[in-house]
Amino acid sequence: MSAPGSSGAQESAGVSSRPALIAHGGGNGPGPVREALAASAPFIEVDLWLHRGRLEARHERRVPGPLPILYEFWYLTPAPRPPYHLEDLLLACEGRASVLLDLKNGLGKLAPVLRQTLAAFGRGVNVVASSQNWPLLREVKVACPHLDLYYSIDTPDQFDLFQSVMLHDPLPAGVSCRHTLLDRRIVRDFHDAGLAVAAWTVDDGDRARDLVRWGVDAITTNRVEEIRAALAASL
Repeated sequence: MSAPGSSGAQESAGVSSRPALIAHGGGNGPGPVREALAASAPFIEVDLWLHRGRLEARHERRVPGPLPILYEFWYLTPAPRPPYHLEDLLLACEGRASVLLDLKNGLGKLAPVLRQTLAAFGRGVNVVASSQNWPLLREVKVACPHLDLYYSIDTPDQFDLFQSVMLHDPLPAGVSCRHTLLDRRIVRDFHDAGLAVAAWTVDDGDRARDLVRWGVDAITTNRVEEIRAALAASL
C-alpha cells in the first residue's frame, strides 16, 4: 500500500507531491465523505470503532449498553441509523481517494475483522492504518502485512517513548504526530530513521508552510482547500 507521504529514505508510489493533504475526520459519515471528495483530498481520515463485529466510522464513543447513544466528554448525541461502516467508506473512495484508518479500539479482536473487510471491499482503495494503541497496530500488521502503519503520537510522553524505540522497531512506515511536538530537527531525525511524517491537525496556513519547510510528508487538516491554497501561494 502507498503511504501518505515520502521522505528521502522512503518513496511512496501513489503520492505525486509533498505534502499529501489528509481530510481530518473526512470518513466519519456520508456528509463528511462528500465534502472531502469534493475538496479533492488525496487522503481521507476515518475514526474506526469495532462494534458488534463491524467497523463503525464515527468520531464519538458509544455509551456502554444497548442504548444507541454516542458521547464525547461534553455532549451526547444519538447514534446514526444505519451506522456508517468502513465498507461504505471504501466503496465511496474507490478510484477517488486513499484512506487513513485511525483505529480507536479492538485490541485482540479488530485485526481479523479489518482483514476480512479489506479483502471484500478494499481492493480498489489505497489504505494505511494509524493508532495511538501501538500493540493494536502490531496485531494489524500480522493480519494485514501489506498495510503501512503510522504510529500516532499525541503527548510528550508518547513522543519520548517512540523516540526511544524507533531505531529498533521495524513495523512503522511513519508517524502521525501532533504538529506542536514537531520541529525541523525532529522531522529530520524521523526521516533519517526512514520514517515518513504526517502532522495533525493543522488549519493555519502559516503553520502549514512552516511544516512544509521542515519537510513533513503529509498534513491532516479540517480545511483541505484553504491549506492547499496557502501552500500554493507560497511556491
